[in-house]
Amino acid sequence: MNRLTTVIAALALTGLALAGPNEEAMMQADRDFNTMAQTDGITAAFRFYAAPDARMFNRTETPVKGPDEIAALITASYGPGDLLTWDPSEAVASDDGTAGYTHGRWKLTSAPDKDGKVTTLVGTYITVWRKQSDGSLKFVADLGNPDREQPGAP
Repeated sequence: MNRLTTVIAALALTGLALAGPNEEAMMQADRDFNTMAQTDGITAAFRFYAAPDARMFNRTETPVKGPDEIAALITASYGPGDLLTWDPSEAVASDDGTAGYTHGRWKLTSAPDKDGKVTTLVGTYITVWRKQSDGSLKFVADLGNPDREQPGAP
């Protein structure tokens, strides 16, 4: 079972259920997260939207922890001019609206290399959200998988 399937199954077992308007708030938070990545940069967006106890899962056994470590991973993973976009397709929220997840598709388009070649990678992601004490939504877990093994996938 791949990591994305494992995370989705674990979330289902924790009792997350549909809760109407809370899904739209999570979808909007995910869209705003993507917009910030386009306007302020990928690193700034991940740092801003990461909860203090956030975890980002990458290709190692140990997740990266907290906004600063996540920002460092993002900076090391993406080069200047790389474009990472994503689009949530669904949100599922807890009955009380304090937690949930979004999932969807991501696309990474590299900056042109010295020969002008551009590489495009695509995949799926899941982001787990939790309402913060100020009412904002921040992610507490983030995981993305390429559609298939693609050279250069983050």
